[in-house]
Amino acid sequence: MGRFVWTCAAVSDVGRVRESNEDSVFCDAESGVFVVADGMGGHAAGEVASAIASEMIGVRLCGMEDEDGLDEARSRFRMAFMEAGNEIVRQAQADLSRDGMGTTATVLVLRPDDNRVVGHIGDSRAYVYRGEELVRITTDHSWVEEQIERGMITREEAFRHPQSNIITRALGTDPIPAPDLFVGSVEAGDRYLLCTDGLTDMVEETRIARILQTVHEPRPAASRLVSEANLAGGTDNVTALVVDVSEAPVRE
Repeated sequence: MGRFVWTCAAVSDVGRVRESNEDSVFCDAESGVFVVADGMGGHAAGEVASAIASEMIGVRLCGMEDEDGLDEARSRFRMAFMEAGNEIVRQAQADLSRDGMGTTATVLVLRPDDNRVVGHIGDSRAYVYRGEELVRITTDHSWVEEQIERGMITREEAFRHPQSNIITRALGTDPIPAPDLFVGSVEAGDRYLLCTDGLTDMVEETRIARILQTVHEPRPAASRLVSEANLAGGTDNVTALVVDVSEAPVRE
């Protein structure tokens, strides 16, 4: 798999208020494919939508060939999001109890050519912690983010904003899904975080960065992040998926 290897762990929790967990995760370290999805549409419907997205997108992208170039990778991303969105719509039309269901989806693929591709729709997020700095890769598709970009509110005012749950793009609600795609390089020592807004609405980024800096293995780091969200109120389901990148061992 190139000159890097990676390890991962995901922790998902219902939180302290909700009765069910509508988040879903796909984690395939061997293929370097990682997905976090946050469903909407009420109990059962949200669970179904996020499970469809995480599984369909994850499996589709695990099928990418090592020799695929970045243009082919982008095409596969868009097709994976489209197929998942179509399946969510199909199942919602077949069962009126699931009418209007949808989901976010944030996807990380680590490639053998030492590039990463992130695909994203909704307000779940992808971060990279590199060189003692936490960088957000994705931009939320949300009403609050639009207000920040227009200069109507500050990012500090956006934290725990009462309208923070209003998203402007999602799988299952948009006829033609339009995911953002981000391509970047991979470095040894990178730590990636995919998470739902149950984390970022509860825990400030400075605290997230501190946990990623000081808790060294993926599972304890993911567990600590989820615990912090619950300690802060746990008003939503919360999911954290942590991926660590290291140099591949040299073969004799």
